[in-house]
Amino acid sequence: AASISESSSSDYKKPWRPEEDFCSEGLGVEGEGKIVALRFHTATAKDKVERYIAAVLEVSCAFQVELDKYGVALPIDPKQYMKTSNSLDFDRLHAIIAPPEGLLSKPLLQRLHPEVPGVFEFWALATSEARHFNLYDELHFKTQGDSFFFNRFFHTKLGDFHGKEGGQVMTEMSKISDRLGETSLPQDEVEGCDSDEWSD
Repeated sequence: AASISESSSSDYKKPWRPEEDFCSEGLGVEGEGKIVALRFHTATAKDKVERYIAAVLEVSCAFQVELDKYGVALPIDPKQYMKTSNSLDFDRLHAIIAPPEGLLSKPLLQRLHPEVPGVFEFWALATSEARHFNLYDELHFKTQGDSFFFNRFFHTKLGDFHGKEGGQVMTEMSKISDRLGETSLPQDEVEGCDSDEWSD
């Protein structure tokens, strides 16, 4: 596991059903950010105890997930942040993914938006790949519905692979290359002749 020394806990008076209680609304949020704090969080509910990795991110961009006519999530382009209608400013993001009342203590909430603008907390099971997170890793993430739970994530900088095993590195690198494939290159944006004008 990553060197996480901080931990926190909360009591939840109901049965623990995050998929139904926290993640069942909306299509989710997709965005990017840098990890600025990590800790273990234990949620003690009426029926079980669950352990999470809480990753606190300084978010650089966030978008509401939108679907195309076939029901497939439209790709996001971080360079288009705040230029598209599905871009989320930090207050709108907070309204969508803030943890429910009572789940985080006041001192923890004081480290997050709106007290610290642009800083948000996301949870992943402690047994997930999030256990390999390190401070200052830069991530691309998607949430589980409109919630603070990660659905999926991958690293966006090659330097973030330090300490990972070969298979993990290859998986992460393929995600980066897929992502880079979605973004246009500078020469693609140059205005000029269409390629069909060159045909004989």
